[in-house]
Amino acid sequence: MAVRKSKKILRYSIISGCLVAVITSGVWFATYRHYNAKLIDERVSYEEQLTDKDEVLQRYMDQSQTAYVLVSSKLAGEAITESDVMEEKLPKFSSPDNLISESKLIVGKYLKIDAMPGTALTTEMVRDEERLDPSERKEETQYIKLPLRLTKRDVVDIRIVFPNGEDYIVVGKKSLEDVDLANQYTFFNDDEEEMQMLQAALVDAYINNAELYMKQYVEPELQPEPEANYVPNLDVLRVIKDNPLIIDQAKWSLAAQIRTELEKRLEAIKDGNEIHVGAQAPSGSGVIERKAVQGSTAVEADNSQSVNGIIDQTNQVPVDSSVDKGSPEVQGNTTTDDSLLEGE
Repeated sequence: MAVRKSKKILRYSIISGCLVAVITSGVWFATYRHYNAKLIDERVSYEEQLTDKDEVLQRYMDQSQTAYVLVSSKLAGEAITESDVMEEKLPKFSSPDNLISESKLIVGKYLKIDAMPGTALTTEMVRDEERLDPSERKEETQYIKLPLRLTKRDVVDIRIVFPNGEDYIVVGKKSLEDVDLANQYTFFNDDEEEMQMLQAALVDAYINNAELYMKQYVEPELQPEPEANYVPNLDVLRVIKDNPLIIDQAKWSLAAQIRTELEKRLEAIKDGNEIHVGAQAPSGSGVIERKAVQGSTAVEADNSQSVNGIIDQTNQVPVDSSVDKGSPEVQGNTTTDDSLLEGE
């Protein structure tokens, strides 16, 4: 009887132990599945976040641009060496459009302003010369005949040619800041002396039927700046000699004599048979004709014409150079703006 009771107890103990083991295993397995599912969800969410960040980063990298930043502080007027800058990629959406992306456009240049480390350099922050000329100003012209393929940042000479074929350099090797070919505008910097030369050349364009035009350089880095050999009229020479902003006065010592000889040669051809070489006087001239060909609007005739402050007091509309001055048409009729624009 005792043996049977012991066996029964043992059997119940075994069954109870198995049930406890099964229940414990079930609880553990359920807990494992729960936490494992949660871990999988978190991993999937994390991977999705990484994927989104990679896409955003790649999008920024695709829209980035090369820039050069300073690695040390620099003062205005100091030269920039190769060790002063390093190349970096900056997001295009948050960077200025005029960032310098080539080291050759920076090394050897001079800073215009004080700059701290990490400053991304732009075209407006550097210049070729160490110091600015005190008289340097921004120049805007519309009276110079431009090459048909002229572009922004081209380097040019501004020249003048007289009706007798004499050709002179007015201003040499100017870097254009901007160009508007449709309206024949150009923009560049010049100093006091160059400004005086341009204004004097404009007067010659009116009085002596000369033409101002630009010539582009082939390789400006390899070609030196020429010596300007244009001599303005005697009144302008007197202004130059009294102008304290023009330092180099020595080169103008013989200018009056040279100009006098030039005017004698020009006077010799003023017998009624002189011709225009290229464009006429700036207003209503061949420059305007070129604008018309390119689709610009006609210029209204004005009895008092002014270009850069130079006023034509003749109260006449300029005559087209393609018509002989001795013909009855020129003697009896005033040329209209429409005929000028049509080249008639």
